[in-house]
Amino acid sequence: MSYARNLLSRGEEVVYESRQHWFAVIARTWLWIVLAIVALGIIIFLNGQPEIGNAMVDGILTIVALVGLISALGFIGFVLWDWRNQEWLITTRRVMRAEGVLNKSVSDSSLEKINDARLDQSLFGRVFGFGTLDILTAAEEAGGGNVADFPMIADPVDFKKAMFNQKQMLEQPELARPRYQRAEQIPEMQRAEPTPPRAGSDRVAVHGDVAEGAPREAAPAPPPEPAAPRSAAEDLGATLERLAGLRDKGLITPEEYEAKKRDLLERM
Repeated sequence: MSYARNLLSRGEEVVYESRQHWFAVIARTWLWIVLAIVALGIIIFLNGQPEIGNAMVDGILTIVALVGLISALGFIGFVLWDWRNQEWLITTRRVMRAEGVLNKSVSDSSLEKINDARLDQSLFGRVFGFGTLDILTAAEEAGGGNVADFPMIADPVDFKKAMFNQKQMLEQPELARPRYQRAEQIPEMQRAEPTPPRAGSDRVAVHGDVAEGAPREAAPAPPPEPAAPRSAAEDLGATLERLAGLRDKGLITPEEYEAKKRDLLERM
């Protein structure tokens, strides 16, 4: 889990996440990239050509170029690691900026204190999707420093929109509820029970008669008539038919059929 997400309070959720544009990595390491290319070229040249001077000079140049290449690659790798650890978050309550590889630096500002934001985006930044976003808070208006500054942030327009949308959700929940609040289920409607008629009402039945206009209850359905019992002859005929069917299908032999038939007739 990320470092910034461990600092979230109870019920707080992340709604948008961003970091610097990858052009910021090139801006911080372009000199070291050139140094790595030059050092690599020197190493390839010295190992592919005859000696320029003596062996000692070539060896010293090779060692210096190798040290420069390793240092440049190490610095570039550290900058990439630091870039990957950037966490610029918008939560349901605040804007957070967490940075650092070993030593962490975290600054945050409550959405309620944010008054305005300034976005600077050059033509080059608009083409490649980055810009500088400065957030104006109540502390800055009172003479304090800038609480949150996001230089060369990727997709600054989307970040700004998400920030002010979440600010509106926090301040006016009735207009736009936060996504973590679920709509309450509508309770089921209960059927209204009929109220008994009051004394003196014209709906009261007189002498057991049904009041005029009152719905009549449906008469209960008569119970089904019991089936007539079957006679012994009918049972014998049905049994013989089943035996004949078994004989015709070859499940029993004709001798078994005749024996069973005689047995049934003797029981009658």
